[in-house]
Amino acid sequence: MKNIGIAINPSKDKDNEILHMVTKKFTDKFKFKDIVVFSSFDIEKQDLNDIDLLVVLGGDGTLLGIARSLNDSFKAPILGINIGNLGFLSSVDIYDIDNALDKLEQGRYKVAERMMLNCKIESENGKEELKALNDVVLARGTLSRMVKFKIFVDGKIYSAFKGDGLIIATPTGSTAYSFSAGGPFIYPDLELITITPICPHTKSMQTIVLKADSIIEIYTDHEEEKVYLTVDGQKAINVNHETSIKVSKNEKSVKLLLFDDYDYFKVLRSKILNNSKECDGEKF
Repeated sequence: MKNIGIAINPSKDKDNEILHMVTKKFTDKFKFKDIVVFSSFDIEKQDLNDIDLLVVLGGDGTLLGIARSLNDSFKAPILGINIGNLGFLSSVDIYDIDNALDKLEQGRYKVAERMMLNCKIESENGKEELKALNDVVLARGTLSRMVKFKIFVDGKIYSAFKGDGLIIATPTGSTAYSFSAGGPFIYPDLELITITPICPHTKSMQTIVLKADSIIEIYTDHEEEKVYLTVDGQKAINVNHETSIKVSKNEKSVKLLLFDDYDYFKVLRSKILNNSKECDGEKF
């Protein structure tokens, strides 16, 4: 490992204290002469072809944004260091960085691949393609009425239902919005796609788990109602009733560096299932 890059979410470290601390620790441990440091918001402007490891300082949102922004030629793994709130996708929390660097030096890690989704949008305004690590969500606007969604899987109709929306998620995204809407947890190493409705008006629409090479096509039936498509909860597009939306597995996956003692179920319990404990004693 010769070259590393450090991407930081500046809103999480306004005085650069964490950035300077992490940079110094990496330099002292591995004797790097030069470390490429940049804002997570500027990643598309960076030449990362020679990077052996990309360190991401931030929370889940930072890592999701970077995963979508990396070009297809990028092959290095990502080491997520949580300095945000939840940090479910991160490999380690910032307070455990010394232990993490020791494991990195000793080679006590593995590289896990996480599938992504590709979303093709075609409308009278043109074509656009987006990537998602967590999910693609179609949902009605705040003051809109229920919308009718028609879903095809591999050219065959699966369901037509009225509701607030639907979520197409990867295994990584199964612990995010999909879980909140009643979808199942999917072990992250698997390559599957789930479709979960948001507040369906009838019981005819249920969550379905599909193989990764499925092609999902969605049409919405709405006239004056507003419908939005979002990827990873970050990028939103207004969708009209003539828009064609196709979601499939992206050819590019994301590589995450995980240490040898990484326990998915422990992270699941502490970050998701028992996360409500953080609210104990809080006043609203």
